This record gives sequence, C-alpha cells and structure tokens, in this order.
Amino acid sequence: MVLVTLVCVSLPVIAVAAEDAGIKVTTIEIRGNKRIEMPTIAGRLTLKPGDPYTPENVRGQIKILYESGYFEDVQVETEPGAGGVALVFLIREKPFITEIVFDGNQALSDDKLKEKITIKSQAFLNQPQVKESAEKIRLAYQGDGYFDCQVIPVVQTLDEDRKRLTFFVKEGEKARVKTVNFDGLHAATKDEMFKAMATREWIPWYGLFTQRKLPSFVSDAGILKREEMNNDVERIKEILLNRGYLNVQVGLPTVELSDDKKWFTVTYPVTEGEPFTISEIGFRGNVVFEDPELRQGLKMKPGEIFQRQKLRDEITRLKDLYGSKGYAFADVLPNVIPNTADRTAAIILTVKEGELMQVRQINIHGNEKTKDNVIRREIRLDEQDVIDTPALKRSFQRLNNLNFFETVEILPEQVAPDKVDLNVKVKEKPTGQFSIGGGFSTLDQLVAIADVTEGNLGGNGWMGRIRGQVGQRRQLGLITFRNPYLNDSLTSMQIDAFSTQTNYFTYRERKLGGSVTFGRWFSEYVSASISPVVEHIKYTDPTSEAPALITQQIGKQTTTGFRTSVTRDTRDFHMDPRTGWRTTLSLGFGSPYLGGTNDFFKYTLDVQKYTPLPFDTRFSVRARYGAVEGLNTNSKHEPVPLTELYFVGGINTMRGFSFGKAGPVTSTYKLLGAASELIFNFDYIFPISEEAKLNGVLFFDYGKGFADTNISTSLRSAAGFEGRWVSPFGPLRAAYGINLDPNEGERKGVFEFTVGSLF
Repeated sequence: MVLVTLVCVSLPVIAVAAEDAGIKVTTIEIRGNKRIEMPTIAGRLTLKPGDPYTPENVRGQIKILYESGYFEDVQVETEPGAGGVALVFLIREKPFITEIVFDGNQALSDDKLKEKITIKSQAFLNQPQVKESAEKIRLAYQGDGYFDCQVIPVVQTLDEDRKRLTFFVKEGEKARVKTVNFDGLHAATKDEMFKAMATREWIPWYGLFTQRKLPSFVSDAGILKREEMNNDVERIKEILLNRGYLNVQVGLPTVELSDDKKWFTVTYPVTEGEPFTISEIGFRGNVVFEDPELRQGLKMKPGEIFQRQKLRDEITRLKDLYGSKGYAFADVLPNVIPNTADRTAAIILTVKEGELMQVRQINIHGNEKTKDNVIRREIRLDEQDVIDTPALKRSFQRLNNLNFFETVEILPEQVAPDKVDLNVKVKEKPTGQFSIGGGFSTLDQLVAIADVTEGNLGGNGWMGRIRGQVGQRRQLGLITFRNPYLNDSLTSMQIDAFSTQTNYFTYRERKLGGSVTFGRWFSEYVSASISPVVEHIKYTDPTSEAPALITQQIGKQTTTGFRTSVTRDTRDFHMDPRTGWRTTLSLGFGSPYLGGTNDFFKYTLDVQKYTPLPFDTRFSVRARYGAVEGLNTNSKHEPVPLTELYFVGGINTMRGFSFGKAGPVTSTYKLLGAASELIFNFDYIFPISEEAKLNGVLFFDYGKGFADTNISTSLRSAAGFEGRWVSPFGPLRAAYGINLDPNEGERKGVFEFTVGSLF
C-alpha cells in the first residue's frame, strides 16, 4: 500500500519581508491530533513564541513533525496581528495499527511470521517497516522453498480510530530439487550418493509427506537445504575416499531455479582421479603394545582398496585397546602416504600413549532425588582403579537403562599426570506415574485402567506398582515391589501378588496367587532368577465347542512349584536398542509333591539380536521355541494345565493374527491354546521422531502354535507396519498386520495396540 501526501503550506505575503520587518511569532497552535498528546507534539517544535517569523523557520518545524513518524499530513496557517504572526499547525495523524493479521499462510504459522516482521501492532503505520516486513515474510518463505511467494500488505479500516494491517500471502508451490547431477562421477551411482546426502531428487510419492515429521531419508527427499550443501560435498568425498580415490576433488555445487520457480537443478563437479590400494600398514611410538598385538583385530590389509572409514575404525579400535589398559588419553595420528606412480598408499599410525591413568575419585552431580549409591553401583569402575574405556561405555549404558535420567554424562578430568576424576553428571526426570482412564484394547476390548507406578521409590532405585484393570474379557489386579540390589549386593528381590479373570472364549479362567522372585547377577551380562510360585486357579463356563482338554479341567486347581530363568543381555539401551543380543532360557515346574494339583514341566528359549544399520535404522531378529508337558503322577499322565498353554497370535507373538488364532482353534475359530510354539519375528526399525522417541517398524512374522510338542513345518506368515513410542506413560505399540495366507473364515488383517510392554 502506498500513501501519497500533498503538503500545502500557506504563508502570507508579508512573510517575504518578515525578517527585515522584525515580525515575531506571537502564538503557536496545534489542531487535528487525536492520539498524540498536545505537550508531546509541542515539545518537538523548536520554534517558540517570540522567535523571529521566517519561511525557513516554519519549514523547519514542518520537517520536524514529519520526521517524528506520527503524521501523514502537516499544513500551516498564519493569522497576522498587531504584535506579529500567530501560527496554526493543522496535522493528520497516520493510521494507528491496532491489529496485524496474516491471510493465506499455510506452510508457515502466524507465530513464525510474527517473529519475522519488524512492524508491531498498537503503533502508527510506518510505511518503510511495512515494506520491510513484507520482504522478510517473502524471504522466510523462500528459505522454506517457496520461491514464487507473494506478500501484499493492506491497511483495512475497522472504525474511525482503528486500522488492521493484513499481510495477504500467496504461497505458490514449493520449489523442489528435480535433478541432481554429478559431473565427472563414475565410481559410484547416484542412488549410492543419495543414501548419504541431504540433497536428493524429489519423488512424487515422498512429496505427500514432506510436511510431516517422517524419517529423514523419506521426508527430506526433494528439499533444498543450502546449509547442508557444503556438508554434501564432504559426504561425496567420503564415499569416494572409501573406494580408494585419494585424490578426489568435489567442487561447490551450482543451483539453478527454473523459470516457473518450481524446480531446482543442482550440479556437483567431481574429479575422481584413480583408486589407490594399501601398500603397507605400520605403527610408530607404541611401547605398551608390540606390533603383533596392535595388528590383532586389524581389518585393513595390504593389497586391498584404501577405505577412509576403515582407517577411522582402526583408530577407534586402537584407542579403545589402550583405554582398556588404563591409557585413557592415548591418541592415534594417521599418516597416509600416497604413491601416485604405483597408485598405492602407505598407512603409518603414530601412537601417543600418554600416562597410565588411575581414578582418583568419582564425583556425582545433578542427582537431587536418586541416592549416590544407586548411581555408583551401576558404574563399572571404582576409585583407585586403572581407568578402562570399555567400562566407561558400559557404565553409561547401565545408567541410561535405569530410566531415571533424561541425560547422562561421564567425563574424565585429568587432575594429575597419572590421575583422573570421573565426573558423572545426570539430569533427573520424573519416575512416578499415575494414570486413570479407559480405552479399547485389542485383547481386552473395552477397558478401564488405574495404575500407580514409582520406579525410584525414595531415591533407592526400588520399584513399586499398584494396577487395576477392568475389561470386557479380562480383569486384573496387581501389586508389585522390586528391589534390584538387596543391600547393594548382586541379588535382587521382587514380590508380586495378583488376581486375574480372563475370558478365553471357550472357557473362563480365574487366577489368584503370588510369588517371590530372587535374581542374581553372575557377570556383567548374565543374570538368573528363581521364583517359588503358588497359584489358585478356577476354570468355569465351558462352551459347547470346548474339547476334552478343557472340559476335563473345569473346576479348581492349584499350582505350586518354581519358575526360573537365565538371561544373557548385551543390548545397549533396553528401551530402544540399537545393537546387542538378548537370550533367555525359562523353565517352569509344578508338582503335587509341593502341595498343588498340577503336574507339568515347561521350557522356553527366546533369542533376539539387534544389528545397527545406516541412518540410525536397525534390524531385529527374534526366535522363540517353547513347550509344556504334563508329567506322570501315580502312573497317570496329567493333562497340561490350561494356564500354562501358549497362545500364539497377537501383537506380542504373531502380528496379523488375533490373540491365540495362530495356534490350535476350534472349527469356529475359538481359542484352544498350544502345547508348543515356534515363532520368528523380523523387524526393520527406523526413527520417525528421535526427539519424541517414536519409531516405525516394517515386520515379517513366521510361526505357529501346536496342539502337542511335535513341531511341523507348516508355519503361518504375516507382514505389516508397527509404530513404537516410548511415551511418558510407558511404551506404546500399535501394529497392523496382514495375514499372508489366511484360512477360510480368518481375518485378512488385524490392527492391535498395547501400552506398557516392549517387544
């Protein structure tokens, strides 16, 4: 909006000779002001009554009023009198902006645009600021990829005293990267480059999601990020250096915008040179370790193509090797000596060993609630120990796995030539949870839940939980207390008391009992537990479809026995692992000789492995096999207790199948339960939002439950997508699985979710 003001200054004829005649200004009057107080205006004028009246003086006052920025029109009238000239300044104030709004903006929020503009509401209209603000809005859109954006400011009258300034935004289409060229590239493909680069070509299917928070390798496709282009140059060089091109050169890219301002063409100039092979690998400066010791585990070999990533991995390996012996500040300096004539490179690794370091003391900071001993027992070093880098990494993992802290830092600080202090800095987070509400569970149908959990009772690291649940198919009451370190020893104790009622479609089960579980750490990664168990069970309401296995057990039963397990767990972070194994062997035993009625033996082997992949993705493979058998008592083979059967199918076993439906069922697909199970789960896990701890999973499940302990090869299969969120109220999983070979009458797809369990 452009305002044009015509200024009329009315001066009497006598003013031409006023100065010569000694005419004075008698009075000064201001008319037309509405918002600005009279003293404020008069205080800006330098001309006062009694001053000489000249055209120059009057024009000077007009200029002062305009420069104040408050007025769009200033006129002067004069009234000659006997004692001189009376001046009257007729002013018209600029529009007063009482409101600033944005119209047409979708890609950028109002709050975002308010941060960009310089003009503010409750102020007089400042035309240069309006123009500047419109340009800043346009540049903000341009920075977000909207190069065809137009911004039009308009002042609208609300009433006589109030004006609204509206910035009308015509966003246009977002410009995307249509083509990325690599001039001179031969040693790698474009797709291989895109796996590492931030700048990639737009793909229409990906473009549907670019406004959403999806994994970077999906959502950034086609988005031009100028701040990443220099980093992309280094990424291109890194790929080629890992293929032996030691003399590779990559220039800064050129960016061309199409005439319609919708498409970018980005070109990276590449000069590859020739690939180099490794001629020799040598070590210098090593005293603590002999050359053969340093070469153990060496993954580079003479004669193979030089790869810079392998060189970095070797430097890390050597630092960890020295760190494991107490040389925490050892450094390894690589020197790559190329021979252009032979296209070979000699690698010399110079080691600066430093001093053998001992831990003088361990300082803990930031723990306001958690007691020092709870933190110290997770640290795999003691004071006066020789420092051990792998032990520091493991300490970091264990402290994170407590789930008591938002952040954990372990920082060695050198305090003497051979001494360090370990500064452990933690930032605590809430460990207590209270939830009450209702919802829908795929297993329990409509459900009401009340849960109180404290994971760090009294700052001692104890866990306490009271949980009640009422659903259409299951009711649950649970009280749990766990002390992971009795008297700071390696022994743990957990007490559980529970009551459940479950509708298994062909019968109902009620279970009341309790257990005391004692666990013990036998090494850094191996633990075991044993639990005496007493359970009172009652089966009722068998349906007409219930087979003999069920009907013959209707009534009351008692299980007295033991459950025990041995676990080896090397996963890095239990809530969201990237790497490591978890292997568990579980055994269950019930016997009339201990006072109960059930006689059985149950065993389950559960193995899971996480493999890290690029872009913080990972691949998980899990295999489970389990079986339960009724034992002989008084020459009578007892049936398997229904409560010990496996129910294969559902979000925790075979996704894509309803609960228990991947095992034995009746002719009308009612649950029977399985005496054995064999399950394989394959998961490709990728981050959706690292900040929110939200992951996506593409899965393939293969397995089945069997009526007896004879395993056949006719396994069932399913595939689908799952979302996993480590939420403030516990882990949440939602999955949709597709039954890849449904039987007649089976559902082809199943959506399920669960709260409070990991997979």
